[in-house]
Amino acid sequence: MSPHPFDNAIALTPCGDDLYRGATSAPYWNAISPFGGTTVAALMQAMLSHPRRLGDPLALTVNFAGPIRKGEFMVRVHPVRTGRSTQHWLMEIRQGDDAEPVITGTAVFAARRDAWSDTESTLPPVSAPEGIERYASPAKVPFLDRYDVRYVDCDPLAGGSESDTQCWISDVPPRALDFPSIAAHCDTFIPRIFVRKGGPTPIATVTLTINFHADSEALAKVEGHHTFATAKANAFNGGYYDQEGKVWSRNGILLATTHQMVWYRDQEL
Repeated sequence: MSPHPFDNAIALTPCGDDLYRGATSAPYWNAISPFGGTTVAALMQAMLSHPRRLGDPLALTVNFAGPIRKGEFMVRVHPVRTGRSTQHWLMEIRQGDDAEPVITGTAVFAARRDAWSDTESTLPPVSAPEGIERYASPAKVPFLDRYDVRYVDCDPLAGGSESDTQCWISDVPPRALDFPSIAAHCDTFIPRIFVRKGGPTPIATVTLTINFHADSEALAKVEGHHTFATAKANAFNGGYYDQEGKVWSRNGILLATTHQMVWYRDQEL
């Protein structure tokens, strides 16, 4: 079988200590740059394949310092400190002979241990995705064809006084969930300002943070290829807004929580 388009998009070639070569993917192209979810997933893939990696991802923050151009890019992921149970990383992406990186970031991996555990955020009681129609986005950008998104509570572009949405998300074609795909799902939410304004306006993610609540053992218990996600904003202020989200597996495992800050221009496209 041919590799999944997502696996092609995040494929990396080792080319030196801490260095990997990747390339942008046409199926995951956004309006003027790659879909940010695949950029984050490529960084995750680099750390997962690194020979010095300890444990599973616990958290990462990715800063989008500049646009990624079509073509090749270089990923550098470097473990700066490793303790008994945690490992801290620096990450960046560069292109060509540019003196400055287009992506910077940090991450923490960890070896979890047996301890008292409880999950306060639980999967809401919602209908199964099979009974909900796939959302047909009016935006014509390639990466949207790579995700089957089904909203359970609203038309996300109806406009209104609140930005909350709830939806099922699946890769197209279906793909088993793993850390890179979960990271990408955390960036598939329709922008909150689109929800509030009822239509698109110029935006750009500035920084995105993901906290992973499932380790490899928990991922092995995930059922199906769907995630269920909730998202909302807390404030729109001075050309920036936040977006926070939660992502569960179909069988109720809390996979990740995420938060990002987004630049916007107050005008319609």
